[in-house]
Amino acid sequence: MPRQNEAAFIRGVLQKNESAAAFCESLFRISQTLDDLIDKDNPVTDATLIRTFWEALIELPANPFYRQHEPYLRPLMASALQDWRDSACLERTDNHHYRSIAFVLRDQLATVLIQCAYLVGGYDWMNQVSVPVRQHIHEDTLGDYMASLNRAPEDSQEVDQ
Repeated sequence: MPRQNEAAFIRGVLQKNESAAAFCESLFRISQTLDDLIDKDNPVTDATLIRTFWEALIELPANPFYRQHEPYLRPLMASALQDWRDSACLERTDNHHYRSIAFVLRDQLATVLIQCAYLVGGYDWMNQVSVPVRQHIHEDTLGDYMASLNRAPEDSQEVDQ
């Protein structure tokens, strides 16, 4: 993520619930900035960093959808963040199996989006959109991901344990 049709896709999955879409888009932007900071594959400007902190500390907690469903969403967000952190650690190894696990763990925000679909549309709606959500978010193949990890060891840094 994101793609050209990202906003329309999210709104479709979330049945045009604007506060739910704003919550997910905010969460995705925050996570992308964190990913760029840790992977160092895209520069993060001071303005982007300040905006991301503002979004994480001020806007996301004030979002009406998040406020209504915070007891349900916060544990999912915690799990997704821990999965991403573990993925960042595992992809820095030379072990093919661990890197495969990293590939699986890295995009768990798909689960958050799917659960938001449940919150706006119920069980049947969640089941209708869950596979398309995973297809949309997990667009990279394992082969492409593994090839992107084949970089010089000096470019790789550990994530603090």
